Amino acid sequence: MGSLELNRRWVLAGGLWVAASPALGQSAEPVVETTAGRVRGAARNGALIFKGVPYGESTAGANRFMPPKPKAGWSGVREALAYGPTAPQGGSAPSRPPPPAGAPARHPSPIAGGGTPPAQSEDCLVLNVWTPSTTGKRAVLFWMHGGGFATGSGSSAWYDGTNIARKQDVVIVTINHRLNVLGYADLSAYGPQYAASGNVGMLDCVLALKWVRDNIERFGGDPNRVLIHGESGGGRKTSMMMAFEPAKGLFHRAVVQSGSALRMDGQALAREKARRLLAELSIAPGDIRKIHEVPLEDLQRAGAKASAGLGQWRPVVDGKLLPRHPFEPDAPGMSRNIPMMIGTNRTEQSAFLGGDPAMDALDDAGLTRELGNWVPREHAGRVLATYRRLYPKSSRAEILYMAATDRSYFLDSTIQAERKAAQGGAPAYYYAFYRHTPVQNGRYFTPHAEEIPFVFDSLANAPLMVGPVTPQAQKLADEMSAAWANFAKTGKPSAPGLPAWPVYNARTRPAMVFDEPRSRIENDPRGEQRRLMLSFGSQQDRQSELPRPGERGGDTPA
Repeated sequence: MGSLELNRRWVLAGGLWVAASPALGQSAEPVVETTAGRVRGAARNGALIFKGVPYGESTAGANRFMPPKPKAGWSGVREALAYGPTAPQGGSAPSRPPPPAGAPARHPSPIAGGGTPPAQSEDCLVLNVWTPSTTGKRAVLFWMHGGGFATGSGSSAWYDGTNIARKQDVVIVTINHRLNVLGYADLSAYGPQYAASGNVGMLDCVLALKWVRDNIERFGGDPNRVLIHGESGGGRKTSMMMAFEPAKGLFHRAVVQSGSALRMDGQALAREKARRLLAELSIAPGDIRKIHEVPLEDLQRAGAKASAGLGQWRPVVDGKLLPRHPFEPDAPGMSRNIPMMIGTNRTEQSAFLGGDPAMDALDDAGLTRELGNWVPREHAGRVLATYRRLYPKSSRAEILYMAATDRSYFLDSTIQAERKAAQGGAPAYYYAFYRHTPVQNGRYFTPHAEEIPFVFDSLANAPLMVGPVTPQAQKLADEMSAAWANFAKTGKPSAPGLPAWPVYNARTRPAMVFDEPRSRIENDPRGEQRRLMLSFGSQQDRQSELPRPGERGGDTPA
């Protein structure tokens, strides 16, 4: 898009232009001077919005697999009215095999419905800003999207920052950055020029944070009060940044939503993926420069094949940029003084398992078999007996979703919170999201990602996930968006209507339980389940290393 070109398709399709509110006292077409040049945004519903602002140069061609370069300057005024290009998606092996021919159709996923993202391009280093005003100094919430390390973008309608910016008086930033094979292929064995290639996706995030440091004050933000947060893969990126040396000093609080990353890829695993990648592309090590000329689609296909059975492409512990695992064996000293919020949803795994119609017809044998995918098979019966005793009224499907969630997201989040608390530096705060969604007759209970529209106060943009915007739902969104905003402002989460939120500790393990009709504090929620799952160890213990002979690798259970 040219620097002065208006994206008319966005205007016509979205119908989103309105005049500035007189209360803003600013132009309907605000212009801000950045370090690279001027950008023109728009006013909508009490917020000033700047979309598709470039923070880095294209990552194509010679820049592929290289650390990002800051965006070169431009003349004139660049329109910042539409979301920018989406990072190329995929490049990892699918986590679920296709259903057999004739199988019943899967139930619709509640995670769908965030809107269709813009076209994909390697020229994807763009960000979006929502602010109440370009004057003043407000806390900044910097969002790294989910989708593992393989998919996603910062342009989902769920991430629209209009309401939280206006109502909580904060600045919201969402970003796009390199993903999958393009962001995390460790080619360091093939030349010193690729020393950082296994972590360039995270270096993109760092460059975006540097853009915030250098520019956000001009958008009414405070560069000394920057909160980084994300859900799922975004939570893993947030965990990663806590130990990522280039990010030091660029953020001041952190929130991990359903994505506690204890470990990243060891270099042996990362280099094996890279070896397979070159083999798939028929590129000899001595001809490594040819990888810059491979068509994008061919590179993505090869990336998916190369990672099959080894887990998705993700950051690597290289001893320099990432000198250690993020939260293994303890919390990283680099971020000792950064307060954290950490939490999960009650049935995270229902989002992934609940679409299968077979879950509706589970018998005891089938449930035991499914549980054996998550815990050692010889203990599946004991796990089932425990959950039956604790939840005598729950269906077999709900028991599976709860146990699978406790084994994965929940266990790892409590390990991360305990290690952060044990460090003795800035505090950790723990939350549990328990609100049942009514969509599809409640079949998904409290699935992965349901909390996102509550954090962003964007419920109206997520009907397939949250259902109708009831007064109770809006009350919960008001509380959660305020808690996140106040954590960004002060380092302590609080909100009108919420009880006082105690600091996490390994003795009482207090948690804020977000729920309808009211939220509450519980000590050691699901403590018996946590202790049971801890006896099996974290699933991440082996996912970061090369599989042993006969062992199944990757990100999937068992």
